[in-house]
Amino acid sequence: MNVKIAIIGCGYIGMKAAAHWSEMGHHVTATTRHPERLPDLAKVAQKTLILKGDDEEGLASLIAANDVLVITIAADSIDQYENAYLHTSQQIRALALEMNEPRRLIYTSSTSVYGDHHGLWVDETASLTAPSEQGKILIQSEKTYLSLSECHWHVCILRLAEIYGPDREISRRAKHMEGHKLPGSGDQYTNMVHKEDVAAALDYALRYRLEGIYNVVDDEHPTRKELYDRIAHQRHWPLLEWDPTLTSMHGGNKRVSNHKIKSEGFVFSFPHRILD
Repeated sequence: MNVKIAIIGCGYIGMKAAAHWSEMGHHVTATTRHPERLPDLAKVAQKTLILKGDDEEGLASLIAANDVLVITIAADSIDQYENAYLHTSQQIRALALEMNEPRRLIYTSSTSVYGDHHGLWVDETASLTAPSEQGKILIQSEKTYLSLSECHWHVCILRLAEIYGPDREISRRAKHMEGHKLPGSGDQYTNMVHKEDVAAALDYALRYRLEGIYNVVDDEHPTRKELYDRIAHQRHWPLLEWDPTLTSMHGGNKRVSNHKIKSEGFVFSFPHRILD
């Protein structure tokens, strides 16, 4: 059955999902805050729109015209977190209460909401301890979307690990850091996922009508130092240097479990890290 899908904040991941859904015969509307991106979006979606954060009328029209809302917004900067994530979730909730038109919603959150669990495994039931203001905004945004069940909406939240893939290759990041001292000792476990698997998880959530919270993360959890050392050895690069006096910016030490989404039948195409 063809579905009308609106992708709000159609960027790196949304573009991949939009292309697939369009090929499958679904009607895709892709939105962006940036007019210069419209030509690219027009290649993968049947309809494209500029949607600013304060455009309540535009958001209401999207809800009315589509069966599914896919929220893949990314903040342009740290100081835009509240507007991009929390304000959008609150707007959608207010409109859901006012319009009384239940919809399906898929929201891409982040595994950063777990915060620091001192290297232990975490699953979807773990406590959310992200200490930063940005992390707290993501947690509150999740809660707001989940509260849409009160309006009979069907909500799925995909907590994404650090995304890599074309144009975001891990080796490129390592090369960019060459000559700089990295913060910390590199002993924090990595939680990453390939772009292809994120787009596939979005499609899986759509096709199988998943509800609730699911981690989207691959099977491997080397420490960051182990990961970058592996790349250096593979390419005969000098090893990166670490400085324990500097604070790491990677959102706490934890290993994120992907058991729940795999138990639903989802199969990762890239369960092991690709170091290209």
